[in-house]
Amino acid sequence: MRADSLRPPATTTTPVPGRRRRVPSVRRLAAVAAAGAVLASAGCGFVGQHDASTHGPDTTGTAKTGAGGVQTITVTGDERMRFTPNVIKAHTGKLRITLKTTGQTPHDLQIDKFHATTGMVMKGRSASVEVEISAPGRYDFVCTYHVKQGMTGVIEVS
Repeated sequence: MRADSLRPPATTTTPVPGRRRRVPSVRRLAAVAAAGAVLASAGCGFVGQHDASTHGPDTTGTAKTGAGGVQTITVTGDERMRFTPNVIKAHTGKLRITLKTTGQTPHDLQIDKFHATTGMVMKGRSASVEVEISAPGRYDFVCTYHVKQGMTGVIEVS
């Protein structure tokens, strides 16, 4: 038997007093994969439809027509993972929705039909998204980070 065949595999380390043991890269990759699975199951990147059964009672707000005929409304995103209001009533034309995040958890507001998003909005901050709606109908919006927790809404256009 050769002496080099008795050596431990290259991925293990010999403990040295006062030094931390190095974690093999396979374990790190497994930890990263597990963290990714947790984030994915929390709703990151998943988009769904507004359904009152998943988020509790609806709250309704009506967009107000402002300068230049642009309709505006402010929606808050909170720690309960809810939009308030989560039903927006508007007319055809330009609509600007401002998302204000309250609490520690960041949110976004995405309207898939128009490929429009506020991007991530941190605590105490706000961001707006403006869309041109040419036809009456129902247009879903979501927080892409918390859609599985029911953070959805709908724009009802008449």
